[in-house]
Amino acid sequence: MLSMMLNEVVPPPPPPPEAAVAPPPRFPTYLLPSLPRPFRRRRRLSSSSNAIPAHSDVPSLSSSPTDSVLSSSGVSHMKDGLGRPSTERRDAPKLTRTHPDTIRCSTCGTDLAFYSQVVSKGFTGRYGRAILISPPDDPLQKSGPNLINIKIGKPENRILATGPHVVSDIQCATCRAKIGWKYIDAKEEPQKYKIGKFVLETQRTVEYRSWEDAVDDEIAGLEFGEKTARGDDDEEPVVFDSDDEDDCEDLFAGIWDAKTAAKRRKLKHKRLYK
Repeated sequence: MLSMMLNEVVPPPPPPPEAAVAPPPRFPTYLLPSLPRPFRRRRRLSSSSNAIPAHSDVPSLSSSPTDSVLSSSGVSHMKDGLGRPSTERRDAPKLTRTHPDTIRCSTCGTDLAFYSQVVSKGFTGRYGRAILISPPDDPLQKSGPNLINIKIGKPENRILATGPHVVSDIQCATCRAKIGWKYIDAKEEPQKYKIGKFVLETQRTVEYRSWEDAVDDEIAGLEFGEKTARGDDDEEPVVFDSDDEDDCEDLFAGIWDAKTAAKRRKLKHKRLYK
């Protein structure tokens, strides 16, 4: 009996468990270009400054640098008259907003959405004030319209201040910080307009504005483009107001429009302050 037990083949030991492989780092998607716009202008100015002077500008061996300075200053005074300095307009660089405003994660600075996607600023999150964001219409996304650089959690039932909802927590895909939630479903009919939209915590996100150097001719073109895009009378982008009954009715009917809302608010303002 003992010999039979010794002759039995002992099964090989199980292989050691494989070490957990860490997921590869995820690189965020950027909404704005990384190169500044006035770079092309500065390069042209630098190339012109390095140009070779003409033959007439080269001083002779018999003259000194002070003579050339005095002669050039004298000519300029004669042209201006009465010894007054020239007042020619020069292209001085100024700070201007060359790109649209964006919303970024306050922890790592990852782009999340354009500020023009804000629907309402009157929401409340876990950490205080929050904003409602509408996702962009992207037909290439198979899972429906979503914000970029986010990770959506599992849906769960949650009782909010406006009633029961089905929501999914969202995290920044880069740093895994909780930044808000997504509305999956709403039980009450007046809250159906939130389905598919996102709530972003103002304590976990930040508004980013791009300021760059630009000369006067470029600033004029940028200002003209902004006026044609948003209208001459609109100082700020018009967003949906959840406290306005007219805005809510138009949104439920699917006919809410920023221009119509702006005109209606101006009429209300005139009636109140006649």
